[in-house]
Amino acid sequence: MNTPAAQIDAISARAASRGTSRRGWVVIALLVAFMLINFADKAVLGLAAKPIMHDLGLSPASYGLLSSGFYFLFSISAILVGFVTNRVQTKWVLLVLAVIWALTQAPMIGTVGFGVLLASRIVLGAAEGPANPVAMHAAHKWFPNEKRGLPTALLNVGAGLGVAVAAPLLTKIIVTYGWHWAFLVLFVIGMVWVLLWAVFGKEGTVAGSASIHASSAQSEVDEPALPYRRILLNRTWLGGFLAGFAAYWALSLLVAWVPAYLQTSLHYSAVTASALVALPWVASVVFNVCQGALTDWLMRRGVSSRMSRGVLGGVAVMISGLAMVVFPFMPGGALQIALLTIAFSLGGIVFAIGMTVNAEISPTRQRGAVLSITVGIVTTAGLIAPYVTGLIIESAADPTTGYAMAFAITGVLSIVGGALATIFVQPERTARRLGLRAEEPTARA
Repeated sequence: MNTPAAQIDAISARAASRGTSRRGWVVIALLVAFMLINFADKAVLGLAAKPIMHDLGLSPASYGLLSSGFYFLFSISAILVGFVTNRVQTKWVLLVLAVIWALTQAPMIGTVGFGVLLASRIVLGAAEGPANPVAMHAAHKWFPNEKRGLPTALLNVGAGLGVAVAAPLLTKIIVTYGWHWAFLVLFVIGMVWVLLWAVFGKEGTVAGSASIHASSAQSEVDEPALPYRRILLNRTWLGGFLAGFAAYWALSLLVAWVPAYLQTSLHYSAVTASALVALPWVASVVFNVCQGALTDWLMRRGVSSRMSRGVLGGVAVMISGLAMVVFPFMPGGALQIALLTIAFSLGGIVFAIGMTVNAEISPTRQRGAVLSITVGIVTTAGLIAPYVTGLIIESAADPTTGYAMAFAITGVLSIVGGALATIFVQPERTARRLGLRAEEPTARA
């Protein structure tokens, strides 16, 4: 029988929960903007590729090295900062990262050489490496497992919006005023976000969820501490890694080479190419929102995480791979651009899925490190792909043939990685083996 005091406590708890939920969504909005800036900073080099190559006298291989330079410290930084987030609040980690992003744009405002540009991109990459996992860790602190799909997808939407919105605007600035001005704009935007985050950013308090723990909600200190090798060397993590590596290989080509491909091989103007290169990013926004809503809906209906996350993500990467192999050989026009859009967007939903899967198989206090280690290893694809692509293009009979070969390699990698993910990613089974889930699965599929 409920006493009046118990009823008052229940009402107060619900009110506090609603307040926390509202504040959580404010934080999510800021984190979406954070990811938007993240990808705008990353994409500006590709958007300015032709004038930069002209001004600095760069060959395709040299430009590929410059693009890959962004990833020289990307993975190492992601892993190291991931362990820092086990002890330092994500609010302050994100603030420091954003300040560094803005400062790395400043040298580009003046006249620079290859060395300064490369150094700037290396430092920017070191600061952006931890961005995605730390932002995801911050977001997951506001939502339990069964409600993380949509917030996680929205953060990936921020990445898509970053280029979809920034590409036409930055290209207009580059064409009208020169590529140095694009970096100035990004510097100003970055510092504005830093001020907003300092005022409104806040740490979440959600540790886990009853759907993960067999008994009632356990606190973070009750969760088992696990050797990282058990979390990172199981079939679920490995399957997700293979799909994520393939998808990131494609993403790094989208950022570094697709703008130049549209102008060099398909003969679009710089302005038209910037609009077309935005299409995969716009599509990724749609796909990520749909993925987040669909995954959460399936999970609430009792569909297994394997089907809702593992199979869904793996199939998406496979479809992207097929489109990647085909589109260079299609006649120019709407169909070719549609396939190019799918090739560079649909597989990207595996990034959000991978974050939720890894959160599902990680103790809360180790989650920041696990997400960061995963991103650090997956994104090594970005270190390899742009430079290898530059070598392929330079050694081919002509650039168009070189691009087709590079895209075919990417497509096959995606097909294989996606297929293996559909087989190996089984989060519930892995969580039970790790002692994070005691109950039997209630999946319908």
